[in-house]
Amino acid sequence: MLHSGLTFVSAAAQSGDGLGLVNADGSLGEVNAALRRLCAHLPGGTALRLAGLLHPDDLQTHQRAVSQVLTGQRSSVTFTARVHPDVPGAWVSVTLSHVRAYPQGDPAALLIVREAREQAQIQELQDQLRALKAEADRWRFAVNGSRDGVWDWYPQQHSIFVSSRWKALLGYRDHEFDATVEGWLDLIHPDDRPGLLPRYRQHVALETEAYEFEHRMRHRSGHWVWVLLRGQVSAWNEDGTPERVTGTLRDVTTQVTAQQDLRRTRDHLQTIMNAVPGLIGYKDRDLLHQFGNAAYQDWYGHSPERMQGLHIREVIGEAMYRQNEAHMRAALDGHAQHFERTLTDPHGRERHALFSYIPDVQADGVHGFFVLAVDITGRRNAELNLLEEREWARTTLNSIGDGVITTDPAGQVTFINPVAQALTGWSGAAAHGRHIGQVMHLTDMVTGDAMPNPLLLALKERRVVGMALDATLGSRDGQVHAIADSAAPIVRPDGTVLGGVIVFHDVTQARAMAARMSHLAQHDALTDLPNRVLLHDRIQQALARYRRNGRPFAVVFMDLDHFKHVNDSLGHHVGDELLRAVAARLTEQVRETDTVSRQGGDEFVLLLTELRTAMDVRAFTDRLEASLARPYEVAGQTLTVSFSIGIAMCPHDGDDVDTLLRHADAAMYQAKGAGRNRTHFFSPDLLASIESRHRLVGQLRAALRDDAFTLHYQPKVNAATRELTGVEALLRWTLPDGQAVSPAEFIPVAEESGLIVPLGGWVLREACAQARAWQLALGRAVPVAVNISGLQFTQADFVEQVRAALEGAQLDPHLLELEITESMLVTQPQQASDRLRSLRDLGVRLSIDDFGTGFSSLSYLKLFPVDMLKIDRAFVQDVTTDRNDVAIVEAVIGIGQALNLQVLAEGVETPQQVQTLLNLGCAAMQGYHFARPMPAAQAQAWLTDWPGANDSGR
Repeated sequence: MLHSGLTFVSAAAQSGDGLGLVNADGSLGEVNAALRRLCAHLPGGTALRLAGLLHPDDLQTHQRAVSQVLTGQRSSVTFTARVHPDVPGAWVSVTLSHVRAYPQGDPAALLIVREAREQAQIQELQDQLRALKAEADRWRFAVNGSRDGVWDWYPQQHSIFVSSRWKALLGYRDHEFDATVEGWLDLIHPDDRPGLLPRYRQHVALETEAYEFEHRMRHRSGHWVWVLLRGQVSAWNEDGTPERVTGTLRDVTTQVTAQQDLRRTRDHLQTIMNAVPGLIGYKDRDLLHQFGNAAYQDWYGHSPERMQGLHIREVIGEAMYRQNEAHMRAALDGHAQHFERTLTDPHGRERHALFSYIPDVQADGVHGFFVLAVDITGRRNAELNLLEEREWARTTLNSIGDGVITTDPAGQVTFINPVAQALTGWSGAAAHGRHIGQVMHLTDMVTGDAMPNPLLLALKERRVVGMALDATLGSRDGQVHAIADSAAPIVRPDGTVLGGVIVFHDVTQARAMAARMSHLAQHDALTDLPNRVLLHDRIQQALARYRRNGRPFAVVFMDLDHFKHVNDSLGHHVGDELLRAVAARLTEQVRETDTVSRQGGDEFVLLLTELRTAMDVRAFTDRLEASLARPYEVAGQTLTVSFSIGIAMCPHDGDDVDTLLRHADAAMYQAKGAGRNRTHFFSPDLLASIESRHRLVGQLRAALRDDAFTLHYQPKVNAATRELTGVEALLRWTLPDGQAVSPAEFIPVAEESGLIVPLGGWVLREACAQARAWQLALGRAVPVAVNISGLQFTQADFVEQVRAALEGAQLDPHLLELEITESMLVTQPQQASDRLRSLRDLGVRLSIDDFGTGFSSLSYLKLFPVDMLKIDRAFVQDVTTDRNDVAIVEAVIGIGQALNLQVLAEGVETPQQVQTLLNLGCAAMQGYHFARPMPAAQAQAWLTDWPGANDSGR
């Protein structure tokens, strides 16, 4: 029995449930550790009782049953109760069983206390439910009291709920509006929609706790109402996106309208204050700035916004504050203050101002004072300067370089300065009181007639009046001055005329200079003939006369032949003298109604207005040519010159200035191209030729750009040995449509337009590259000859161009032959000789092409370092039948042998020509008898097959 008791005691001590014995008075006797832990809230030493363990309210509920168990009236009772309030939130299951009294009689019941987790959870949920219900009630009461509309949006489900109040705000009954996001957005004013999404995104990005947006929405009746939208994410998805967004909508139309009205009123008031020509502000009793107009910015450098709340010391500065402090204190005591101050504004301008401090007197005292200030700098300065201005005016009028005379309203002189005295010959005393017409005697410079004084007209019409352009002033001593002036009335602010003033100055020299400058602007400086500007004006006048009375006229374009030779050989000073002599002779030949104009350089243009027909013009030009052909004695030289003349008739050849000049110029160039020293009339055929040439120039430029040219190569052979001596590169051009253009057609145009320079450079580089390619492909050298134009030869860097072409192709210089013509050498023989020697030093071979067709000069020829003479095909063509051609060929061969030069015959086409040339001693030949010009690939095949090809280049 004892052992069983010990076992029970041990088990009770280790039990997780609270165990103890309860006495009849409710006190606890023996308790195990678990029960003691439940009573841990009780202070140490306190007797344990059921009332200290269980919540009083729950113990009170079950008190009767507990008492019955303790007295033995009931064997046991079980119930759920809360632990004492000092242990919040804990629920336990309590079992109380009656125990028969021990002998000692203390214990009355066995107490078993077990934790009731389910009941605690249920109770917690019930508490939360009650709290949520109370919170919902509070929100419902708040929302109903605020009159806001409520909305609830589920973004992922694309659903939204809006309350009846929300709909009522916009004039809808509950059943009249089906809430959708799209329907909501459609009601928002289009100008306001862009502002909604950024605010929502900021809130979703957790940048704001909630978002608000004040905007307009369309009422059911069609008008716009202002609303305040408030929203907040009330639930989040696990991925961080909003699950639920809840908010309110409030009608704020009244508030917004009131704010707008207030803002307009404030803006209007501020605008009025800003427009006041002065400073307006308000300071409170603490001298803090409350408001002010825009003048503060100009006066003190502070904007009204920045000054808000600043102490007046910070606005006007310490020094000004100390000066004005007494006035401020007096104003705060209720006494208006008025005083003047001088200050310097932020722009460095000194201002003198009248200040007023007006107290703001209210029922409870002075709240502050108004500041009013007016800038009186102008008035003060005007007062100070009035006397100074009078002195300045007197000194200035006596010192300026213009004459000044003032009069009273009747035109009687009241003042005349020294310059006016000198120009009129009247002293101040003598002129005073005299009429202006007597002091200033004005006449017309052209007619000599008396002119009215402009001052009298200015007084009469009360306006500024200028002097006539040709006015002259006669002085008392007989001198005459050209003058320019203006006169004006002197008028009071009320419109009363005080008098008048006339200001004038001597422009005699200025008018002479203006006439000279006008002449220089319209005349050639060298010959004093009308220039291009004046010529255009004269032709315009001639055209106007033609349109009025049908009178035709002629435009003659003249170019001095070979004038460049005069400048180059005799110097530009001789050329200038010759041009002046020609101008004088031209002027002698025309009528006074005609015009002789120099266009620049060696070009002159005649405008013949009295010649009606082409026959009249031709007769005139014949006489003119005869006169111009007479020798000129210039700078000790006797010179004879000729002209190329082109003529355009109005209206047959044009009825405007540019067309007539262009057509006369074209006719002149036709005369120059036909050999110079002749006269050509313009014709439609000539116009067509010019237009064709212009088209050809454009096509040439395009061909150069598009690399549309090719080279053909014609072999050169030794007819005696059949040896190949080289090839000549010949330029060919085919249009995009397949039509070939003859070199005889496009080469002259290229030379005239200057395109021959880049074109010739391309030929030089291409020929060198091809010669090098053949050398590598055939294993032997193939010399190549390239024709050089005169313009290309005279380029300052021509030798460097040749060097660059050779180096670029890696071609030996002795394999390149440059063909030049005689005409390229005779114009500037020394320069040509130097350039040829530079080319010879480079290692290049040189030949004279078409020898015998130009201005051959043996004295020049022996000076030029050339290697070969090429006999022109014109002499080879009939060499078998024409003794003259035989003689010329023999002479050329003889010259070549005498000067140790090689000779080659061009244009050899028949066996008879070959044999004749061999008999005459010329073995080097070139022509169709041996081969036509061929493209590079075909020429390479020919070079391979030619019987003497293996001996070439030795």
